[in-house]
Amino acid sequence: MKKLKILYMSNNLVKDWAEFVKLAELPCLEDLVFVGNPLEEKHSSEGNWIEEATKRVPKLKKLDGTPVIKEDEEEDN
Repeated sequence: MKKLKILYMSNNLVKDWAEFVKLAELPCLEDLVFVGNPLEEKHSSEGNWIEEATKRVPKLKKLDGTPVIKEDEEEDN
């Protein structure tokens, strides 16, 4: 699965970060749909889902259909 770019993993029972961080091992993963998992629901209600998820899987360009905008991308210009 080294070339996997898009993963739809919504509505599963992932509830802790230990399982989520395994996705960081996928070098080409850019687009992840994770909505409906207990982990996503908990952190979305706390208002920090995108921040926490992209901290753990930094190569994501899109999370749950929303483009990921990172502040440090300006350094590339």
